[in-house]
Order: sequence, then structure tokens, then C-alpha cells
Amino acid sequence: MYNLNQGAMSNLQLYIAVGLPVIAVLTSLVISLVQISALREEMRAIREEMRTQIAVVREDVREIREDIREIRSDIKLLTGKVYELMGQK
Repeated sequence: MYNLNQGAMSNLQLYIAVGLPVIAVLTSLVISLVQISALREEMRAIREEMRTQIAVVREDVREIREDIREIRSDIKLLTGKVYELMGQK
């Protein structure tokens, strides 16, 4: 072993000098991965919610189109009745 008085590094000091930064980097990576995982889950939930809302909007659009078709047929019927009445005069 080296003499500590001469400025040489002990094994413990070397392990600490190398180990602490490695532990800090690994900890940072783990924390980042946990955050990324949480973001992915949140995005999945948002995506599923959006799909549900889109399905509801599509159903509403179908109902509106059906209502428009009914209104058009009613207008055609009324227009025909008006022409009939005008023809009788």
C-alpha cells in the first residue's frame, strides 16, 4: 500500500472517486427511465380517452346525418304538396 503522507491515493479513496460518479449517473438514468415510463402511461391514457371521444363524435355525426336525411325528405314532401296546391288553383 502507498504511503498516504506522500499524496498517494488509498484504495478506498479510489473506489469513492470512481464509484460515486458512477452511482450518480446510474441513479440519474434510473430516474429518467421511471419518468419516461410515467409519461408513456399518461400518453396511453390520453390516447385512449381521445379514441373514446372520437367514437362519440362519429356517432353524433351519424345521428346528425340521419336527421338531415329526414329533414330533406320532409322538405321534398312539403315541396311536392305546395306544387300540388299551386296546380289546383
